[in-house]
Amino acid sequence: MARSAATQPRTRGKKPTATMLKVNGFPGENELRDLQFKLAYNLQSTLDVVNTLELFFSNIQDLFEVNGLSFDNLEGIELKLGSQEKHSACYNVATSTIQLGKIEFRRAKPFLETELTLMEMLIGVLFYPLRNALLYRAALDSSMRDPLTGIGNRQAMDNCFAREIKLSLRHQTPLSLMLIDVDFFKKLNDTYGHRAGDKMLKHIVTNIKNSLRETDQIFRFGGEEFVVLLHNTDAENARLTAERIRIHSAITPMEIDGENVASTISLGVTTLIDTDNVESFFERADCALYQAKKEGRNKVVVESSNNMRQHNRNSEAHAGQSSTA
Repeated sequence: MARSAATQPRTRGKKPTATMLKVNGFPGENELRDLQFKLAYNLQSTLDVVNTLELFFSNIQDLFEVNGLSFDNLEGIELKLGSQEKHSACYNVATSTIQLGKIEFRRAKPFLETELTLMEMLIGVLFYPLRNALLYRAALDSSMRDPLTGIGNRQAMDNCFAREIKLSLRHQTPLSLMLIDVDFFKKLNDTYGHRAGDKMLKHIVTNIKNSLRETDQIFRFGGEEFVVLLHNTDAENARLTAERIRIHSAITPMEIDGENVASTISLGVTTLIDTDNVESFFERADCALYQAKKEGRNKVVVESSNNMRQHNRNSEAHAGQSSTA
């Protein structure tokens, strides 16, 4: 299961230093079987990728000295444990049909031939627990993604909001919020069809992401509404970012049935204050968005107390009409 690609010459003829090595530097059959069983048992205790690799790194110390371990794969997972010393042994954790990633062992002195052989056997034990942990991670990630646009969904947003607010308040760093709505989206759907509407949503998300930093987070709130969290961003910089997104969307049409169709967006912006919770933070951005749409759309409005009072009056009036209907 493990394809060897050791990056150092294999050393022959030296006595092994690990206390567990028995016959010609290799554990006895019963001892090796017990070690493999213990390792497999321990690795089955978690479905977290990091915990799986940490347990593996800890357990193999019973056989030989390893100062550091690293793992990376094509899905962008990168992990480094311990110290990254001079000598290394590198393996592909794979079968003929499944590629999990590359694992590398490091230490200050060269690895022995017997140790390299043991590594290959132990990676075989690691393969299925690591595969299960990676599949579990992928399933969790998929459950937090909007299937159409690939960005975070409502559940991911809910999970993120409370955490980011706490971090911002604890470290006294600014956190700003943008609520974005696509203007006249129903009309676009009615005119060009829902497939074109879906294509436009993906086009707009791409435009938004191109105006954000890697540390910012974007979510699909529902329908044609999107939420953006701007880390370490005060009100003025949030406004500038929102304007950049608005202009970029307005001047970047998308081709539908041979016709260039542009879609504008309205944005409500607010910045976290010390007394905020999730509800109050979101409500202020929603008030600003309501004001942007009321003022003709294709507009950025930064939350103010006047916006909030106007929104509350409109909500009360609407509630009064509903109760008398």
